[in-house]
Amino acid sequence: MHVFWNRGYHDASLPDLLEGMELSRGSFYKAFVDKRGIYLRALDAYIEDAVRSIGETLHSNPSPKAAIRDAFSQQVDQASGPEGLRGCFVVFAAVEMLPEDKEVAPRISRLFRRLQDLYAAAIIRAQALGEIDPELDERTLARFLVCQIQGMRVLAKAGADRAETRAMVELALKALG
Repeated sequence: MHVFWNRGYHDASLPDLLEGMELSRGSFYKAFVDKRGIYLRALDAYIEDAVRSIGETLHSNPSPKAAIRDAFSQQVDQASGPEGLRGCFVVFAAVEMLPEDKEVAPRISRLFRRLQDLYAAAIIRAQALGEIDPELDERTLARFLVCQIQGMRVLAKAGADRAETRAMVELALKALG
């Protein structure tokens, strides 16, 4: 995953992958068949980890609105420092591979839908507790939050520092009321 994340699919060579995974050529082909197969597996692993992590964070606080803030803070941490300059693997994959790639496109669309579902569920819980205005549409808010997170990750890759990304989070959370 890190080889593709650092170099992209097209620029990752077989020697790069062999070195990154500490495998021989024969072991690589026996386990993964081809570069495409390992790329899709790496993307799937990243997506599952992201969904699991955000889901856990959104369920970790008795206050759903505070849990949303925690999830955003987690993203600020991931977007800061040298690791933040790497950006988000999914955003990198989307920019490099979409719209042409018919195997990557549904994976990324599915990820964004799953993230929106997680945020919408947290918003509904927060609305039930009176933390977020119940008149606001949870799906629209969820799409907005996912969009803000991805935009924040791109800006961090372009050099936005922790203070700037934290300010973006505060502004996005104001939309929740």
